[in-house]
Amino acid sequence: MINQKRIGLIAGYGEFPLLYIKKLKSLGFYVCVCAIEEEAGERLSDYADSIIYISVGELGKLIKFFKSENVNEIIMAGKVKKTLMFKKIKPDLKAITLFLSLKDRKDDTILNAICKYLEKEGLTIVPQTNYLSSIFPEKGILSARKPSSKELADINFGYDAAKLIAGADIGQTAVVKDLSVMALEAIEGTDETILRGGKLANGGAVVVKVNKPNQDLRFDIPAVGADTLDVMNDSQCKCLAFEKNTIIINKQEFIKKSNNYGIAVYVI
Repeated sequence: MINQKRIGLIAGYGEFPLLYIKKLKSLGFYVCVCAIEEEAGERLSDYADSIIYISVGELGKLIKFFKSENVNEIIMAGKVKKTLMFKKIKPDLKAITLFLSLKDRKDDTILNAICKYLEKEGLTIVPQTNYLSSIFPEKGILSARKPSSKELADINFGYDAAKLIAGADIGQTAVVKDLSVMALEAIEGTDETILRGGKLANGGAVVVKVNKPNQDLRFDIPAVGADTLDVMNDSQCKCLAFEKNTIIINKQEFIKKSNNYGIAVYVI
């Protein structure tokens, strides 16, 4: 459709990009997807109106694609693991220029720099919440099982620990047991943190996920889904707590699986 509004989506890892594409299309958008080939799934091509797969570091190719599609509004959806920076990635000239300008390699530093760079090219990154505000939960208990008094104490303890690392832009997840930190998230990501913390706790750990202070809604909003619960079950973690400004991927499936696993889910 000639008059159909176009929107761009930069797709990373997980179900979130696919969820977002479906929602945008239901709203009547023509969705142009630039998928990170090291992270994004192949199913995206079944739903996107236009799609290109690029490698991490191909910033010039990303800009050229969106401009050729007459897109000026873009959404980031899905994680791109920071560990890719330390693998054999070959950045193009635009990416090299951007990275040389960074004061450090923190997540927010990198993502803010990318947003500013794209804005200079006439491409604006908009908040992830613009079209999917309904996927954020209300405060309270989502699961059939309520957190025990012991788990609630660990949630409060883990919340403070997670907020400390979130404020330093290190990570957003803490795994705790008996008022002791088992693991804190860093570059490895949430799943690996849960596996490590659950193993050290030897069962019964609590996972707490938080927003960063002054969370930028354009990127890095915390997300949980069925995969999170699978990892928790594998590592025998029994309670998950997160702040209300957290994306739940496929909420009904998420709640059903939490009940099947006997994992208490609490929205702070």
